[in-house]
Amino acid sequence: MKVMFALLLSVGLSGCTAGDWVDAAGGIMQAKDKQEKEARNKRIKAANKAAGY
Repeated sequence: MKVMFALLLSVGLSGCTAGDWVDAAGGIMQAKDKQEKEARNKRIKAANKAAGY
């Protein structure tokens, strides 16, 4: 219960709205997806190069 109260208090005092939190979370997820896609493409290119393509 104390943790929930602290979380609510910090969110309330930060001045951020729920929309701000959603936007921030969306940005983080997009960055993570982009990083994973780039890493996957690098692995595919390395595998193709090793296979002689």
